[in-house]
Amino acid sequence: MQIGRNSFISPQAIIEQPENIAVGDHVQIKAGVVLRPETGFIVIGHHVVINHYTVIHAKGGVEIGDWCVIAPHCGLFAQNHSFDSLEVPITKQPNVGRGITLMGDNWLGAGAIILDGVTLGKGTVVGAGAVVTKPFPMAKVVAGNPARIIKDRVPQEKWDFHKSERCSVTGTPEEFWPYINQRAEFGKKYLKPMDVVLDLGCGEGYLTDIFRKTCRHIVGIDYDENAVRLAQERYGLECHHMVCTDLQFEAESFDKVTCFELLEHLTRLQAKKTVAEIHRVLKRGGLLIGSTPIRVTPDPAPSTYSHIYEYTAPELRVLLKSFSHIEICGDFFVAAKV
Repeated sequence: MQIGRNSFISPQAIIEQPENIAVGDHVQIKAGVVLRPETGFIVIGHHVVINHYTVIHAKGGVEIGDWCVIAPHCGLFAQNHSFDSLEVPITKQPNVGRGITLMGDNWLGAGAIILDGVTLGKGTVVGAGAVVTKPFPMAKVVAGNPARIIKDRVPQEKWDFHKSERCSVTGTPEEFWPYINQRAEFGKKYLKPMDVVLDLGCGEGYLTDIFRKTCRHIVGIDYDENAVRLAQERYGLECHHMVCTDLQFEAESFDKVTCFELLEHLTRLQAKKTVAEIHRVLKRGGLLIGSTPIRVTPDPAPSTYSHIYEYTAPELRVLLKSFSHIEICGDFFVAAKV
């Protein structure tokens, strides 16, 4: 078991498969906490508090980002039993997991339950007793069973570059549109009329709609359900509420994948899983086309609240090492699948 500096794990905590658990610096794990990775993993970031009698089952993998606070008696269950057959006891049917990610600075209220497949965006708060069954974007307050958004932590009246996760078709100030449109022009250079394209982090669909005019078919995905709805209503796009770490598409389904201003909003583990999923759904010879702010200083601290990790050019090449012919030009990149 990997344990960082100045971290404390109560002797009364129950730890199974410690070789599949990594704990960061300045972490507190209180009495009665159960960490059970089974065949998965549990990765806990820095400055995390997990309070008494919280249970984490992690067959599909659980990542808890930096500065998270988890109240007593919470449950994170990254696994599910199948129950399709009446001929076989449920306990003997497949038990699979898709994974759970708390992206950082999250607070789970007492007794909250987080179910398999959930990603909570950075800064999102979960009310006491809530049952979270689907992903939610950053800086929300969610509550209820099933959980729903009851409040924004950041006022929505004025778009703020430092606190917003994506551009707003109606709210982003004029000064940012030249760079947004630069992304559009870069992406269009690589799309062909017969391409089937997947757009990761499609948001409200602005770029997706532009790309639609240059390819045969495009599908957008985003973990913000409201943004997906706006993209569908405003542009009539095919968009799905989905996390990028668990793409619900068959292998080799797409000729191109676009990924503009997404990687910096992911944890490093999420980014690795996302790149693996992109590689899986791309056809041989397919291209990954995207952008991310390239860090040129040694300081890894992100430039805005909504960013989690910003890559240097060498780090981005390592992240994309499963691809060949990687080209990085400023903040833009292209990578080919052999």
